[in-house]
Amino acid sequence: MIQNKVLQIGSGSMGTRRMRDLSARGDVEIALFDEREDRRERAAERFGVTCFSSLESALLWGPDTVVISTPPHMHAEYVEMALLHGLHFFCEAEIWPYNYLEVERIGKERNIVAAPSCTLYFLPVVRELKKIVEEQLGGLHAYYMCLSVDAPGWHPGEGEEYYARHRSTAPGREMVPFELIALDYVFGEPEAAAGTVRQRGELLMKSEDTWCLQMTLASGATGQLSVFMGSPQTMRKGIAGGTNGFIEFDLSAGTISRKLPKLGIDDMLHLGAMSDILESVYADEINMFIEAVRKKTDWPFTYRKSSIVTGTLAAAEKSAITGRVELVDPGFLPATLPDQY
Repeated sequence: MIQNKVLQIGSGSMGTRRMRDLSARGDVEIALFDEREDRRERAAERFGVTCFSSLESALLWGPDTVVISTPPHMHAEYVEMALLHGLHFFCEAEIWPYNYLEVERIGKERNIVAAPSCTLYFLPVVRELKKIVEEQLGGLHAYYMCLSVDAPGWHPGEGEEYYARHRSTAPGREMVPFELIALDYVFGEPEAAAGTVRQRGELLMKSEDTWCLQMTLASGATGQLSVFMGSPQTMRKGIAGGTNGFIEFDLSAGTISRKLPKLGIDDMLHLGAMSDILESVYADEINMFIEAVRKKTDWPFTYRKSSIVTGTLAAAEKSAITGRVELVDPGFLPATLPDQY
């Protein structure tokens, strides 16, 4: 029995995943709005969905829910549209989130579920890591995380229209808040950040390719994150130390090494390689959103949390210019380009 009419906005790689997972449910009706004819044809053939070339005609279809899978710089306009029309909405990971105070106010007034993406929340290794930090690590002293992004390997078949080919939405920049979503969830939110932002690699794309952040967390602990995209491989590894010892984690491999002598623990946990389980993680995420729309659960990641994440990116990029530690402000959006503060 159909319970929701979901309008998918955008059908690139993520939009296609969302349609795939929603169509597998059998209890939602899906339509697609995408201005590209080739993508509409592909979606209609693969998923049998109704397709629209204009937003106006898509809204006349009568959706109660929207999934926003456009390039990051277009998210806010569709979030505003969803709020205006009283539609529940899910939005892919942000760089420039819509004003969180307005989302909270209108969402409460109109009973709208506002769900910014938090994909890594659903990764088993991240969930286990959070449990270990809360229950076994003891008082957190510090953590460090490094992500190496193989930028040329991102959708090599796409041309210049692909958002990751542009400096404002370069893969390294986009992945800073994406990683912070998980890091804040596990270790706690930052209050201040210092950063360096540079071009170190020799990519054809002329863009900053290295982001390094040092953060002071609300707990008093420190956190560090380095994201770079000038190395021809992908790596997602980190380490955290606390009063009971330390842990090493590899999000790509899905492993956690525990060295906690005060608890008599010295082992390696295997929670599933990301390459093997990522598609099921995407399914878990969008399915939880539908359950939140139906008031069967609460969405775990708020727009304020999303704005803390992007505010941390903004603070670090501003710090790279001012040379000062900058406070994290959820109302302070990243600049259009990393050097325009």
